[in-house]
Amino acid sequence: MQILADENLHFDIVLRLRQANHEVVLVSDVGLAGHKDLKILEYAEKENLILISGDKDFGGLVEFGTLWGRGKVILLRYRIININRIVSHILEVLDREAEVFKTEKSVIIVLSEGRYRIHKAGKFTK
Repeated sequence: MQILADENLHFDIVLRLRQANHEVVLVSDVGLAGHKDLKILEYAEKENLILISGDKDFGGLVEFGTLWGRGKVILLRYRIININRIVSHILEVLDREAEVFKTEKSVIIVLSEGRYRIHKAGKFTK
């Protein structure tokens, strides 16, 4: 799957996702470092990329706010940063929810210790 890594995503996560054969583009690689969340999300939508972010402000906007129903996003909500565990969870979600990412225009997956929630435009699932 093709992924857009928000600028707050730990680079070791990017490297591990690449090692797992995922194409990962950095926000800075496409000239969007420091840009507003809307601009980054629009780019991800246009290029059909899954945006991975740990930005709590951005998460609030896509999960409950003005950006709800836009794009394909994985939000990381970990209290303890353990790169191996986070990468393992991301890879598991990418595999388990591959069909969702292919068929849904908008999906937000909130990933945290040991669980994840899926928000689809107009729906809430677990």
